[in-house]
Amino acid sequence: MSQEKPDSTDEQRLLLAQRLREAREYVGLSQEDVAAALGISRPAVTNIEAGTRKVEAVELDKLSQLYGKTVQYFLTGESQVQDTRVVFLARATHGLSDRDFEELGRFAEFLRSSGKSKRRGS
Repeated sequence: MSQEKPDSTDEQRLLLAQRLREAREYVGLSQEDVAAALGISRPAVTNIEAGTRKVEAVELDKLSQLYGKTVQYFLTGESQVQDTRVVFLARATHGLSDRDFEELGRFAEFLRSSGKSKRRGS
């Protein structure tokens, strides 16, 4: 008797889970950090990275932004040029309290709204 061929959907989900876990570890974020960014529980992140929970499209989009990789990379493994700014920020903010992280977000919003074009010429 021949062995059953693994379901390609399950295989794809496991590869996606592996890429997500590796990307999170690379940028130095904990599962708790990711859970907070997505607004889901840490066990949900654990299940995503184990391939036992499906990733919603909106979540995958947020993860791609958080990790500085394209959605295409997570789905296919196709590499792309990495935005080193995202990696820098992930490492620089690792370990900040929730309150500090929120303050950092407000400061970033302030910088965006206070005339980007003025700073470019400086």
